[in-house]
Amino acid sequence: MRSMNVLGAALALTAGSLTLAGQASAAVPTQEPAEVSTMSCSHSWSNKDDDYGYVDTDWLMRRSGPHTSCSALGQAAEGTKIYYHCYVGSFPNSWTHGRIAGTNQYGWFNDPYLSDLGTAVHC
Repeated sequence: MRSMNVLGAALALTAGSLTLAGQASAAVPTQEPAEVSTMSCSHSWSNKDDDYGYVDTDWLMRRSGPHTSCSALGQAAEGTKIYYHCYVGSFPNSWTHGRIAGTNQYGWFNDPYLSDLGTAVHC
């Protein structure tokens, strides 16, 4: 009986994360740390800036909130002009809320992928 419990609780190391093999009820959670899992995708913003920048990568996701776990609303190709509104976070984990020039497509853009690293105006 003891050997079954030891076998059931055997630890397996896969892809840099620790998981339990054989016991679903005792599995180690695979979600991100608490500060990431509590990130809100409905962050407030206002249009406080009249500056703009450009997408500085092949393509950049426009998201519903300032985090990669927030829904993707679409993509902006390299060179796309983004009108800035405000930002949240601290670089390199900062996000600028903006609008794609010539459209009514608003969203959050990850600052490291904007030509001038996003707006300097905090939300």
